Amino acid sequence: MKMSQLKLLPAAAALAMLCAAGGAQAGAYGYSYDNIFGLTISNPTGVVTVASTTNISRSTSTLNGVSVINGGSGILDSPQSAVGAVTKGQNDFTQQGPTGTYARGDAQIVSTQFPPFPAGATSTQAVNVAEAHLDTAGTADASGRNGSTTGFSVNFVVGSPTATLAFNFLAAPFMQVFLNSDVGLGSSSTANLVVTFSITNALGATVFNWAPDGLVGSGITGGTETADAANLNTNLSTNFLTRGTLFTYDPTGCGAPTGTGIGTACGGTFAALTNALAAGSYTLTLNAVESVDLVKVAAVPEPGTLALLGLGLAGLGYASRRKIKA
Repeated sequence: MKMSQLKLLPAAAALAMLCAAGGAQAGAYGYSYDNIFGLTISNPTGVVTVASTTNISRSTSTLNGVSVINGGSGILDSPQSAVGAVTKGQNDFTQQGPTGTYARGDAQIVSTQFPPFPAGATSTQAVNVAEAHLDTAGTADASGRNGSTTGFSVNFVVGSPTATLAFNFLAAPFMQVFLNSDVGLGSSSTANLVVTFSITNALGATVFNWAPDGLVGSGITGGTETADAANLNTNLSTNFLTRGTLFTYDPTGCGAPTGTGIGTACGGTFAALTNALAAGSYTLTLNAVESVDLVKVAAVPEPGTLALLGLGLAGLGYASRRKIKA
């Protein structure tokens, strides 16, 4: 190749750079959802009196350092927290998907047994979602929570000599994570899921803790588990090594939520019974949290692209020198 021909290469190199940069804008995506419904807390033995109840619904979202926090103690339906190109409305728990750069969290206690809401309600339903997508390099996280002690906190008194509490509910968890095949090294997407029940006594000691993990008899202390359809305390993640593959967590086979994401047609069964609780005062807490965390790193140009760029720059310098000499 004659050196005079190199004056055509800067434009070609620039075009190659633009193509490479365009490909580097591919996305990082995460979605975490759970629908807990038909939750009943009963008193098979002894006498239990409810003293007070606090319902908590909280949502948060963060996108490249910008954060929104909504809801809190005493709120049943937290306003959606949204940053960026969010198109889903309040209480729409279905997927927005990998379009635009955004982070959103939403949480709603649809009904609650303590106190009855709406009037006459005999069971609790809580729905949460966290979803985020990055088109450009950066970080994002979102969480849909029913509180820092999520869901509700119930103070109750056990009459002499002892009493037990029984928990029964259904749940339909669903998570997805994805990284485009041409993201850069260090990119990651993680979806998280947490559901726990705990009871503490007047001294603050935990006397019952239940974290369903998909295995009957595991994940429980201070009681007996009789049904555990899926792991509700887990995460789903992908990184640079597994980029280009969509990962899905759908242990109950209910699929991605449809409509507004609030339904009772499909869910796995969960059940547990506490050991005998001695007479005294206690606090019961339900904690349900969904969250996602994303890191999107721009791809580094391939060696071939770098070589082409170097060659183009050399040609540009040569062409400039010829122009000066002329």
